[in-house]
Amino acid sequence: MLTAVATFFIRRAERRIGVSLDYVRYIARTELSLLSRYNKIFGFLDPNRQVPAAAYHAARLRGALAADCGICVEAEINLARASGLGEQLINAILQADSQALPTELAPVVRLADAVTSRREDDVEARSVVTGLYGDAGLIELSFAMNGAAMLPGIKRAMGHATACDLSVMRRLSANQ
Repeated sequence: MLTAVATFFIRRAERRIGVSLDYVRYIARTELSLLSRYNKIFGFLDPNRQVPAAAYHAARLRGALAADCGICVEAEINLARASGLGEQLINAILQADSQALPTELAPVVRLADAVTSRREDDVEARSVVTGLYGDAGLIELSFAMNGAAMLPGIKRAMGHATACDLSVMRRLSANQ
């Protein structure tokens, strides 16, 4: 019974983000208490209360790109669209195009790339981010970028990661 309820909510989440969550179904079938723990990750990630949607999704998109070029990035693109980000802005974020990015997003992208892609610090970007969004904004963006980078690793460890999705990569390279 509880698995059926979980499956209902998983289907609803799939419709919201526009991608399959087969690995979440796997967790639900295996052990509901593990699904509960997994759902806490989304509770940790999902609230966006401290920064504008564009900054939040810039951090998430760059975090997902650092760990994956397939379904997780596609899900983040869909979430950014649902939050009202336009295609040009999404493409600028995906390509880390400093010329096309609004000035308030460039340091978010730089910090996310430093932390999630290169595993290093960017003191200057962090200082600008804190100046723009405050300490609470910095913390929320930290959660967003690192959480989005963590999810592909969870999928990969369970054998549910997709290989690089060529359609997503073609979309990115066509806009360069």
